[in-house]
Amino acid sequence: MSKGLTTAPFTLELRAQCHWDWKVAFYLYGAGSSAGLIFLELLLRRWDVIDEATALWGMWIGLVLALVSLAFLFTHLGPSARWRFLYVFRKPASSWIARGAFIVTVLVLLRILILLPSVPGFTGLPWGEETNGGALLRAGAMLFAFAFMAYSGLVLSSWNSIAFWNTPLLPILYVAYSFLAGLGALPLVVLATHGGEKMGAVGSILWPSLLLLLALNGFLLLIYIWGMATATVAARESVRRLVSGSQRGSFWIGVVGVGLVLPFVMIGLAAGQELANNPATTLWLATGCGAIQIGGFLLRDSFLRVGIYGYPV
Repeated sequence: MSKGLTTAPFTLELRAQCHWDWKVAFYLYGAGSSAGLIFLELLLRRWDVIDEATALWGMWIGLVLALVSLAFLFTHLGPSARWRFLYVFRKPASSWIARGAFIVTVLVLLRILILLPSVPGFTGLPWGEETNGGALLRAGAMLFAFAFMAYSGLVLSSWNSIAFWNTPLLPILYVAYSFLAGLGALPLVVLATHGGEKMGAVGSILWPSLLLLLALNGFLLLIYIWGMATATVAARESVRRLVSGSQRGSFWIGVVGVGLVLPFVMIGLAAGQELANNPATTLWLATGCGAIQIGGFLLRDSFLRVGIYGYPV
């Protein structure tokens, strides 16, 4: 006797997920990049690489980017869910989405607390920049910023049904890309606040660090693709669609070309030149930093689009 849905078709086709779109990709990019920017502006300000004004602008840009990316996520969830956003805080013990909501909330609160002693009327607070309390708050904010960077990769890697994501390499790759985007944004912040002269002054540390991170991210991306190309059938199909299928243009031109090779060449050629009286070189370097942001977004978007469900078990 036949039982169940005998009239339903049974197919072994490898299907790509189609629910998470570019809005979720922007959320993943915004979450990682904002956390990377907040982490680095705190660290480099402590090391006196950047001044207080640059760190302050970096903080606000990071916080706004985190909140805007959350808005994109709630827009993706639809009109019925976006007005019940407080439900996202439920069940943090079992839900990565709930954990992410707590992480970003604590991160925002900690960064605002660090800022308060510099605001007129709050200068007497006992956790100023040179106090032990201030050092603890900065360490806590950097810890939660790092957790927020890793979170965007942990959400995807916890999805067992998609082999291309289900690997501990994904959070590592996303953390590296978050640091790259955050460090790539800092010269743009310096340029906006102080101009090309100050951009050149901090370049002795920023440019070599950016070149190192670009090379590291390229290596990690190669290791990731190589590993997935020798994994399960579904993972290999994801790699095929990424490198030679429907997403090959976005991957090779956007992620590899614009996001890694172009900024590496541009920064490598112009990093040692004088910026104070050379607007063309300043614009050249700023363009390279902007290309890093494009590549960071396209990496998330391409990875989402080639998420392939495995065969039914």
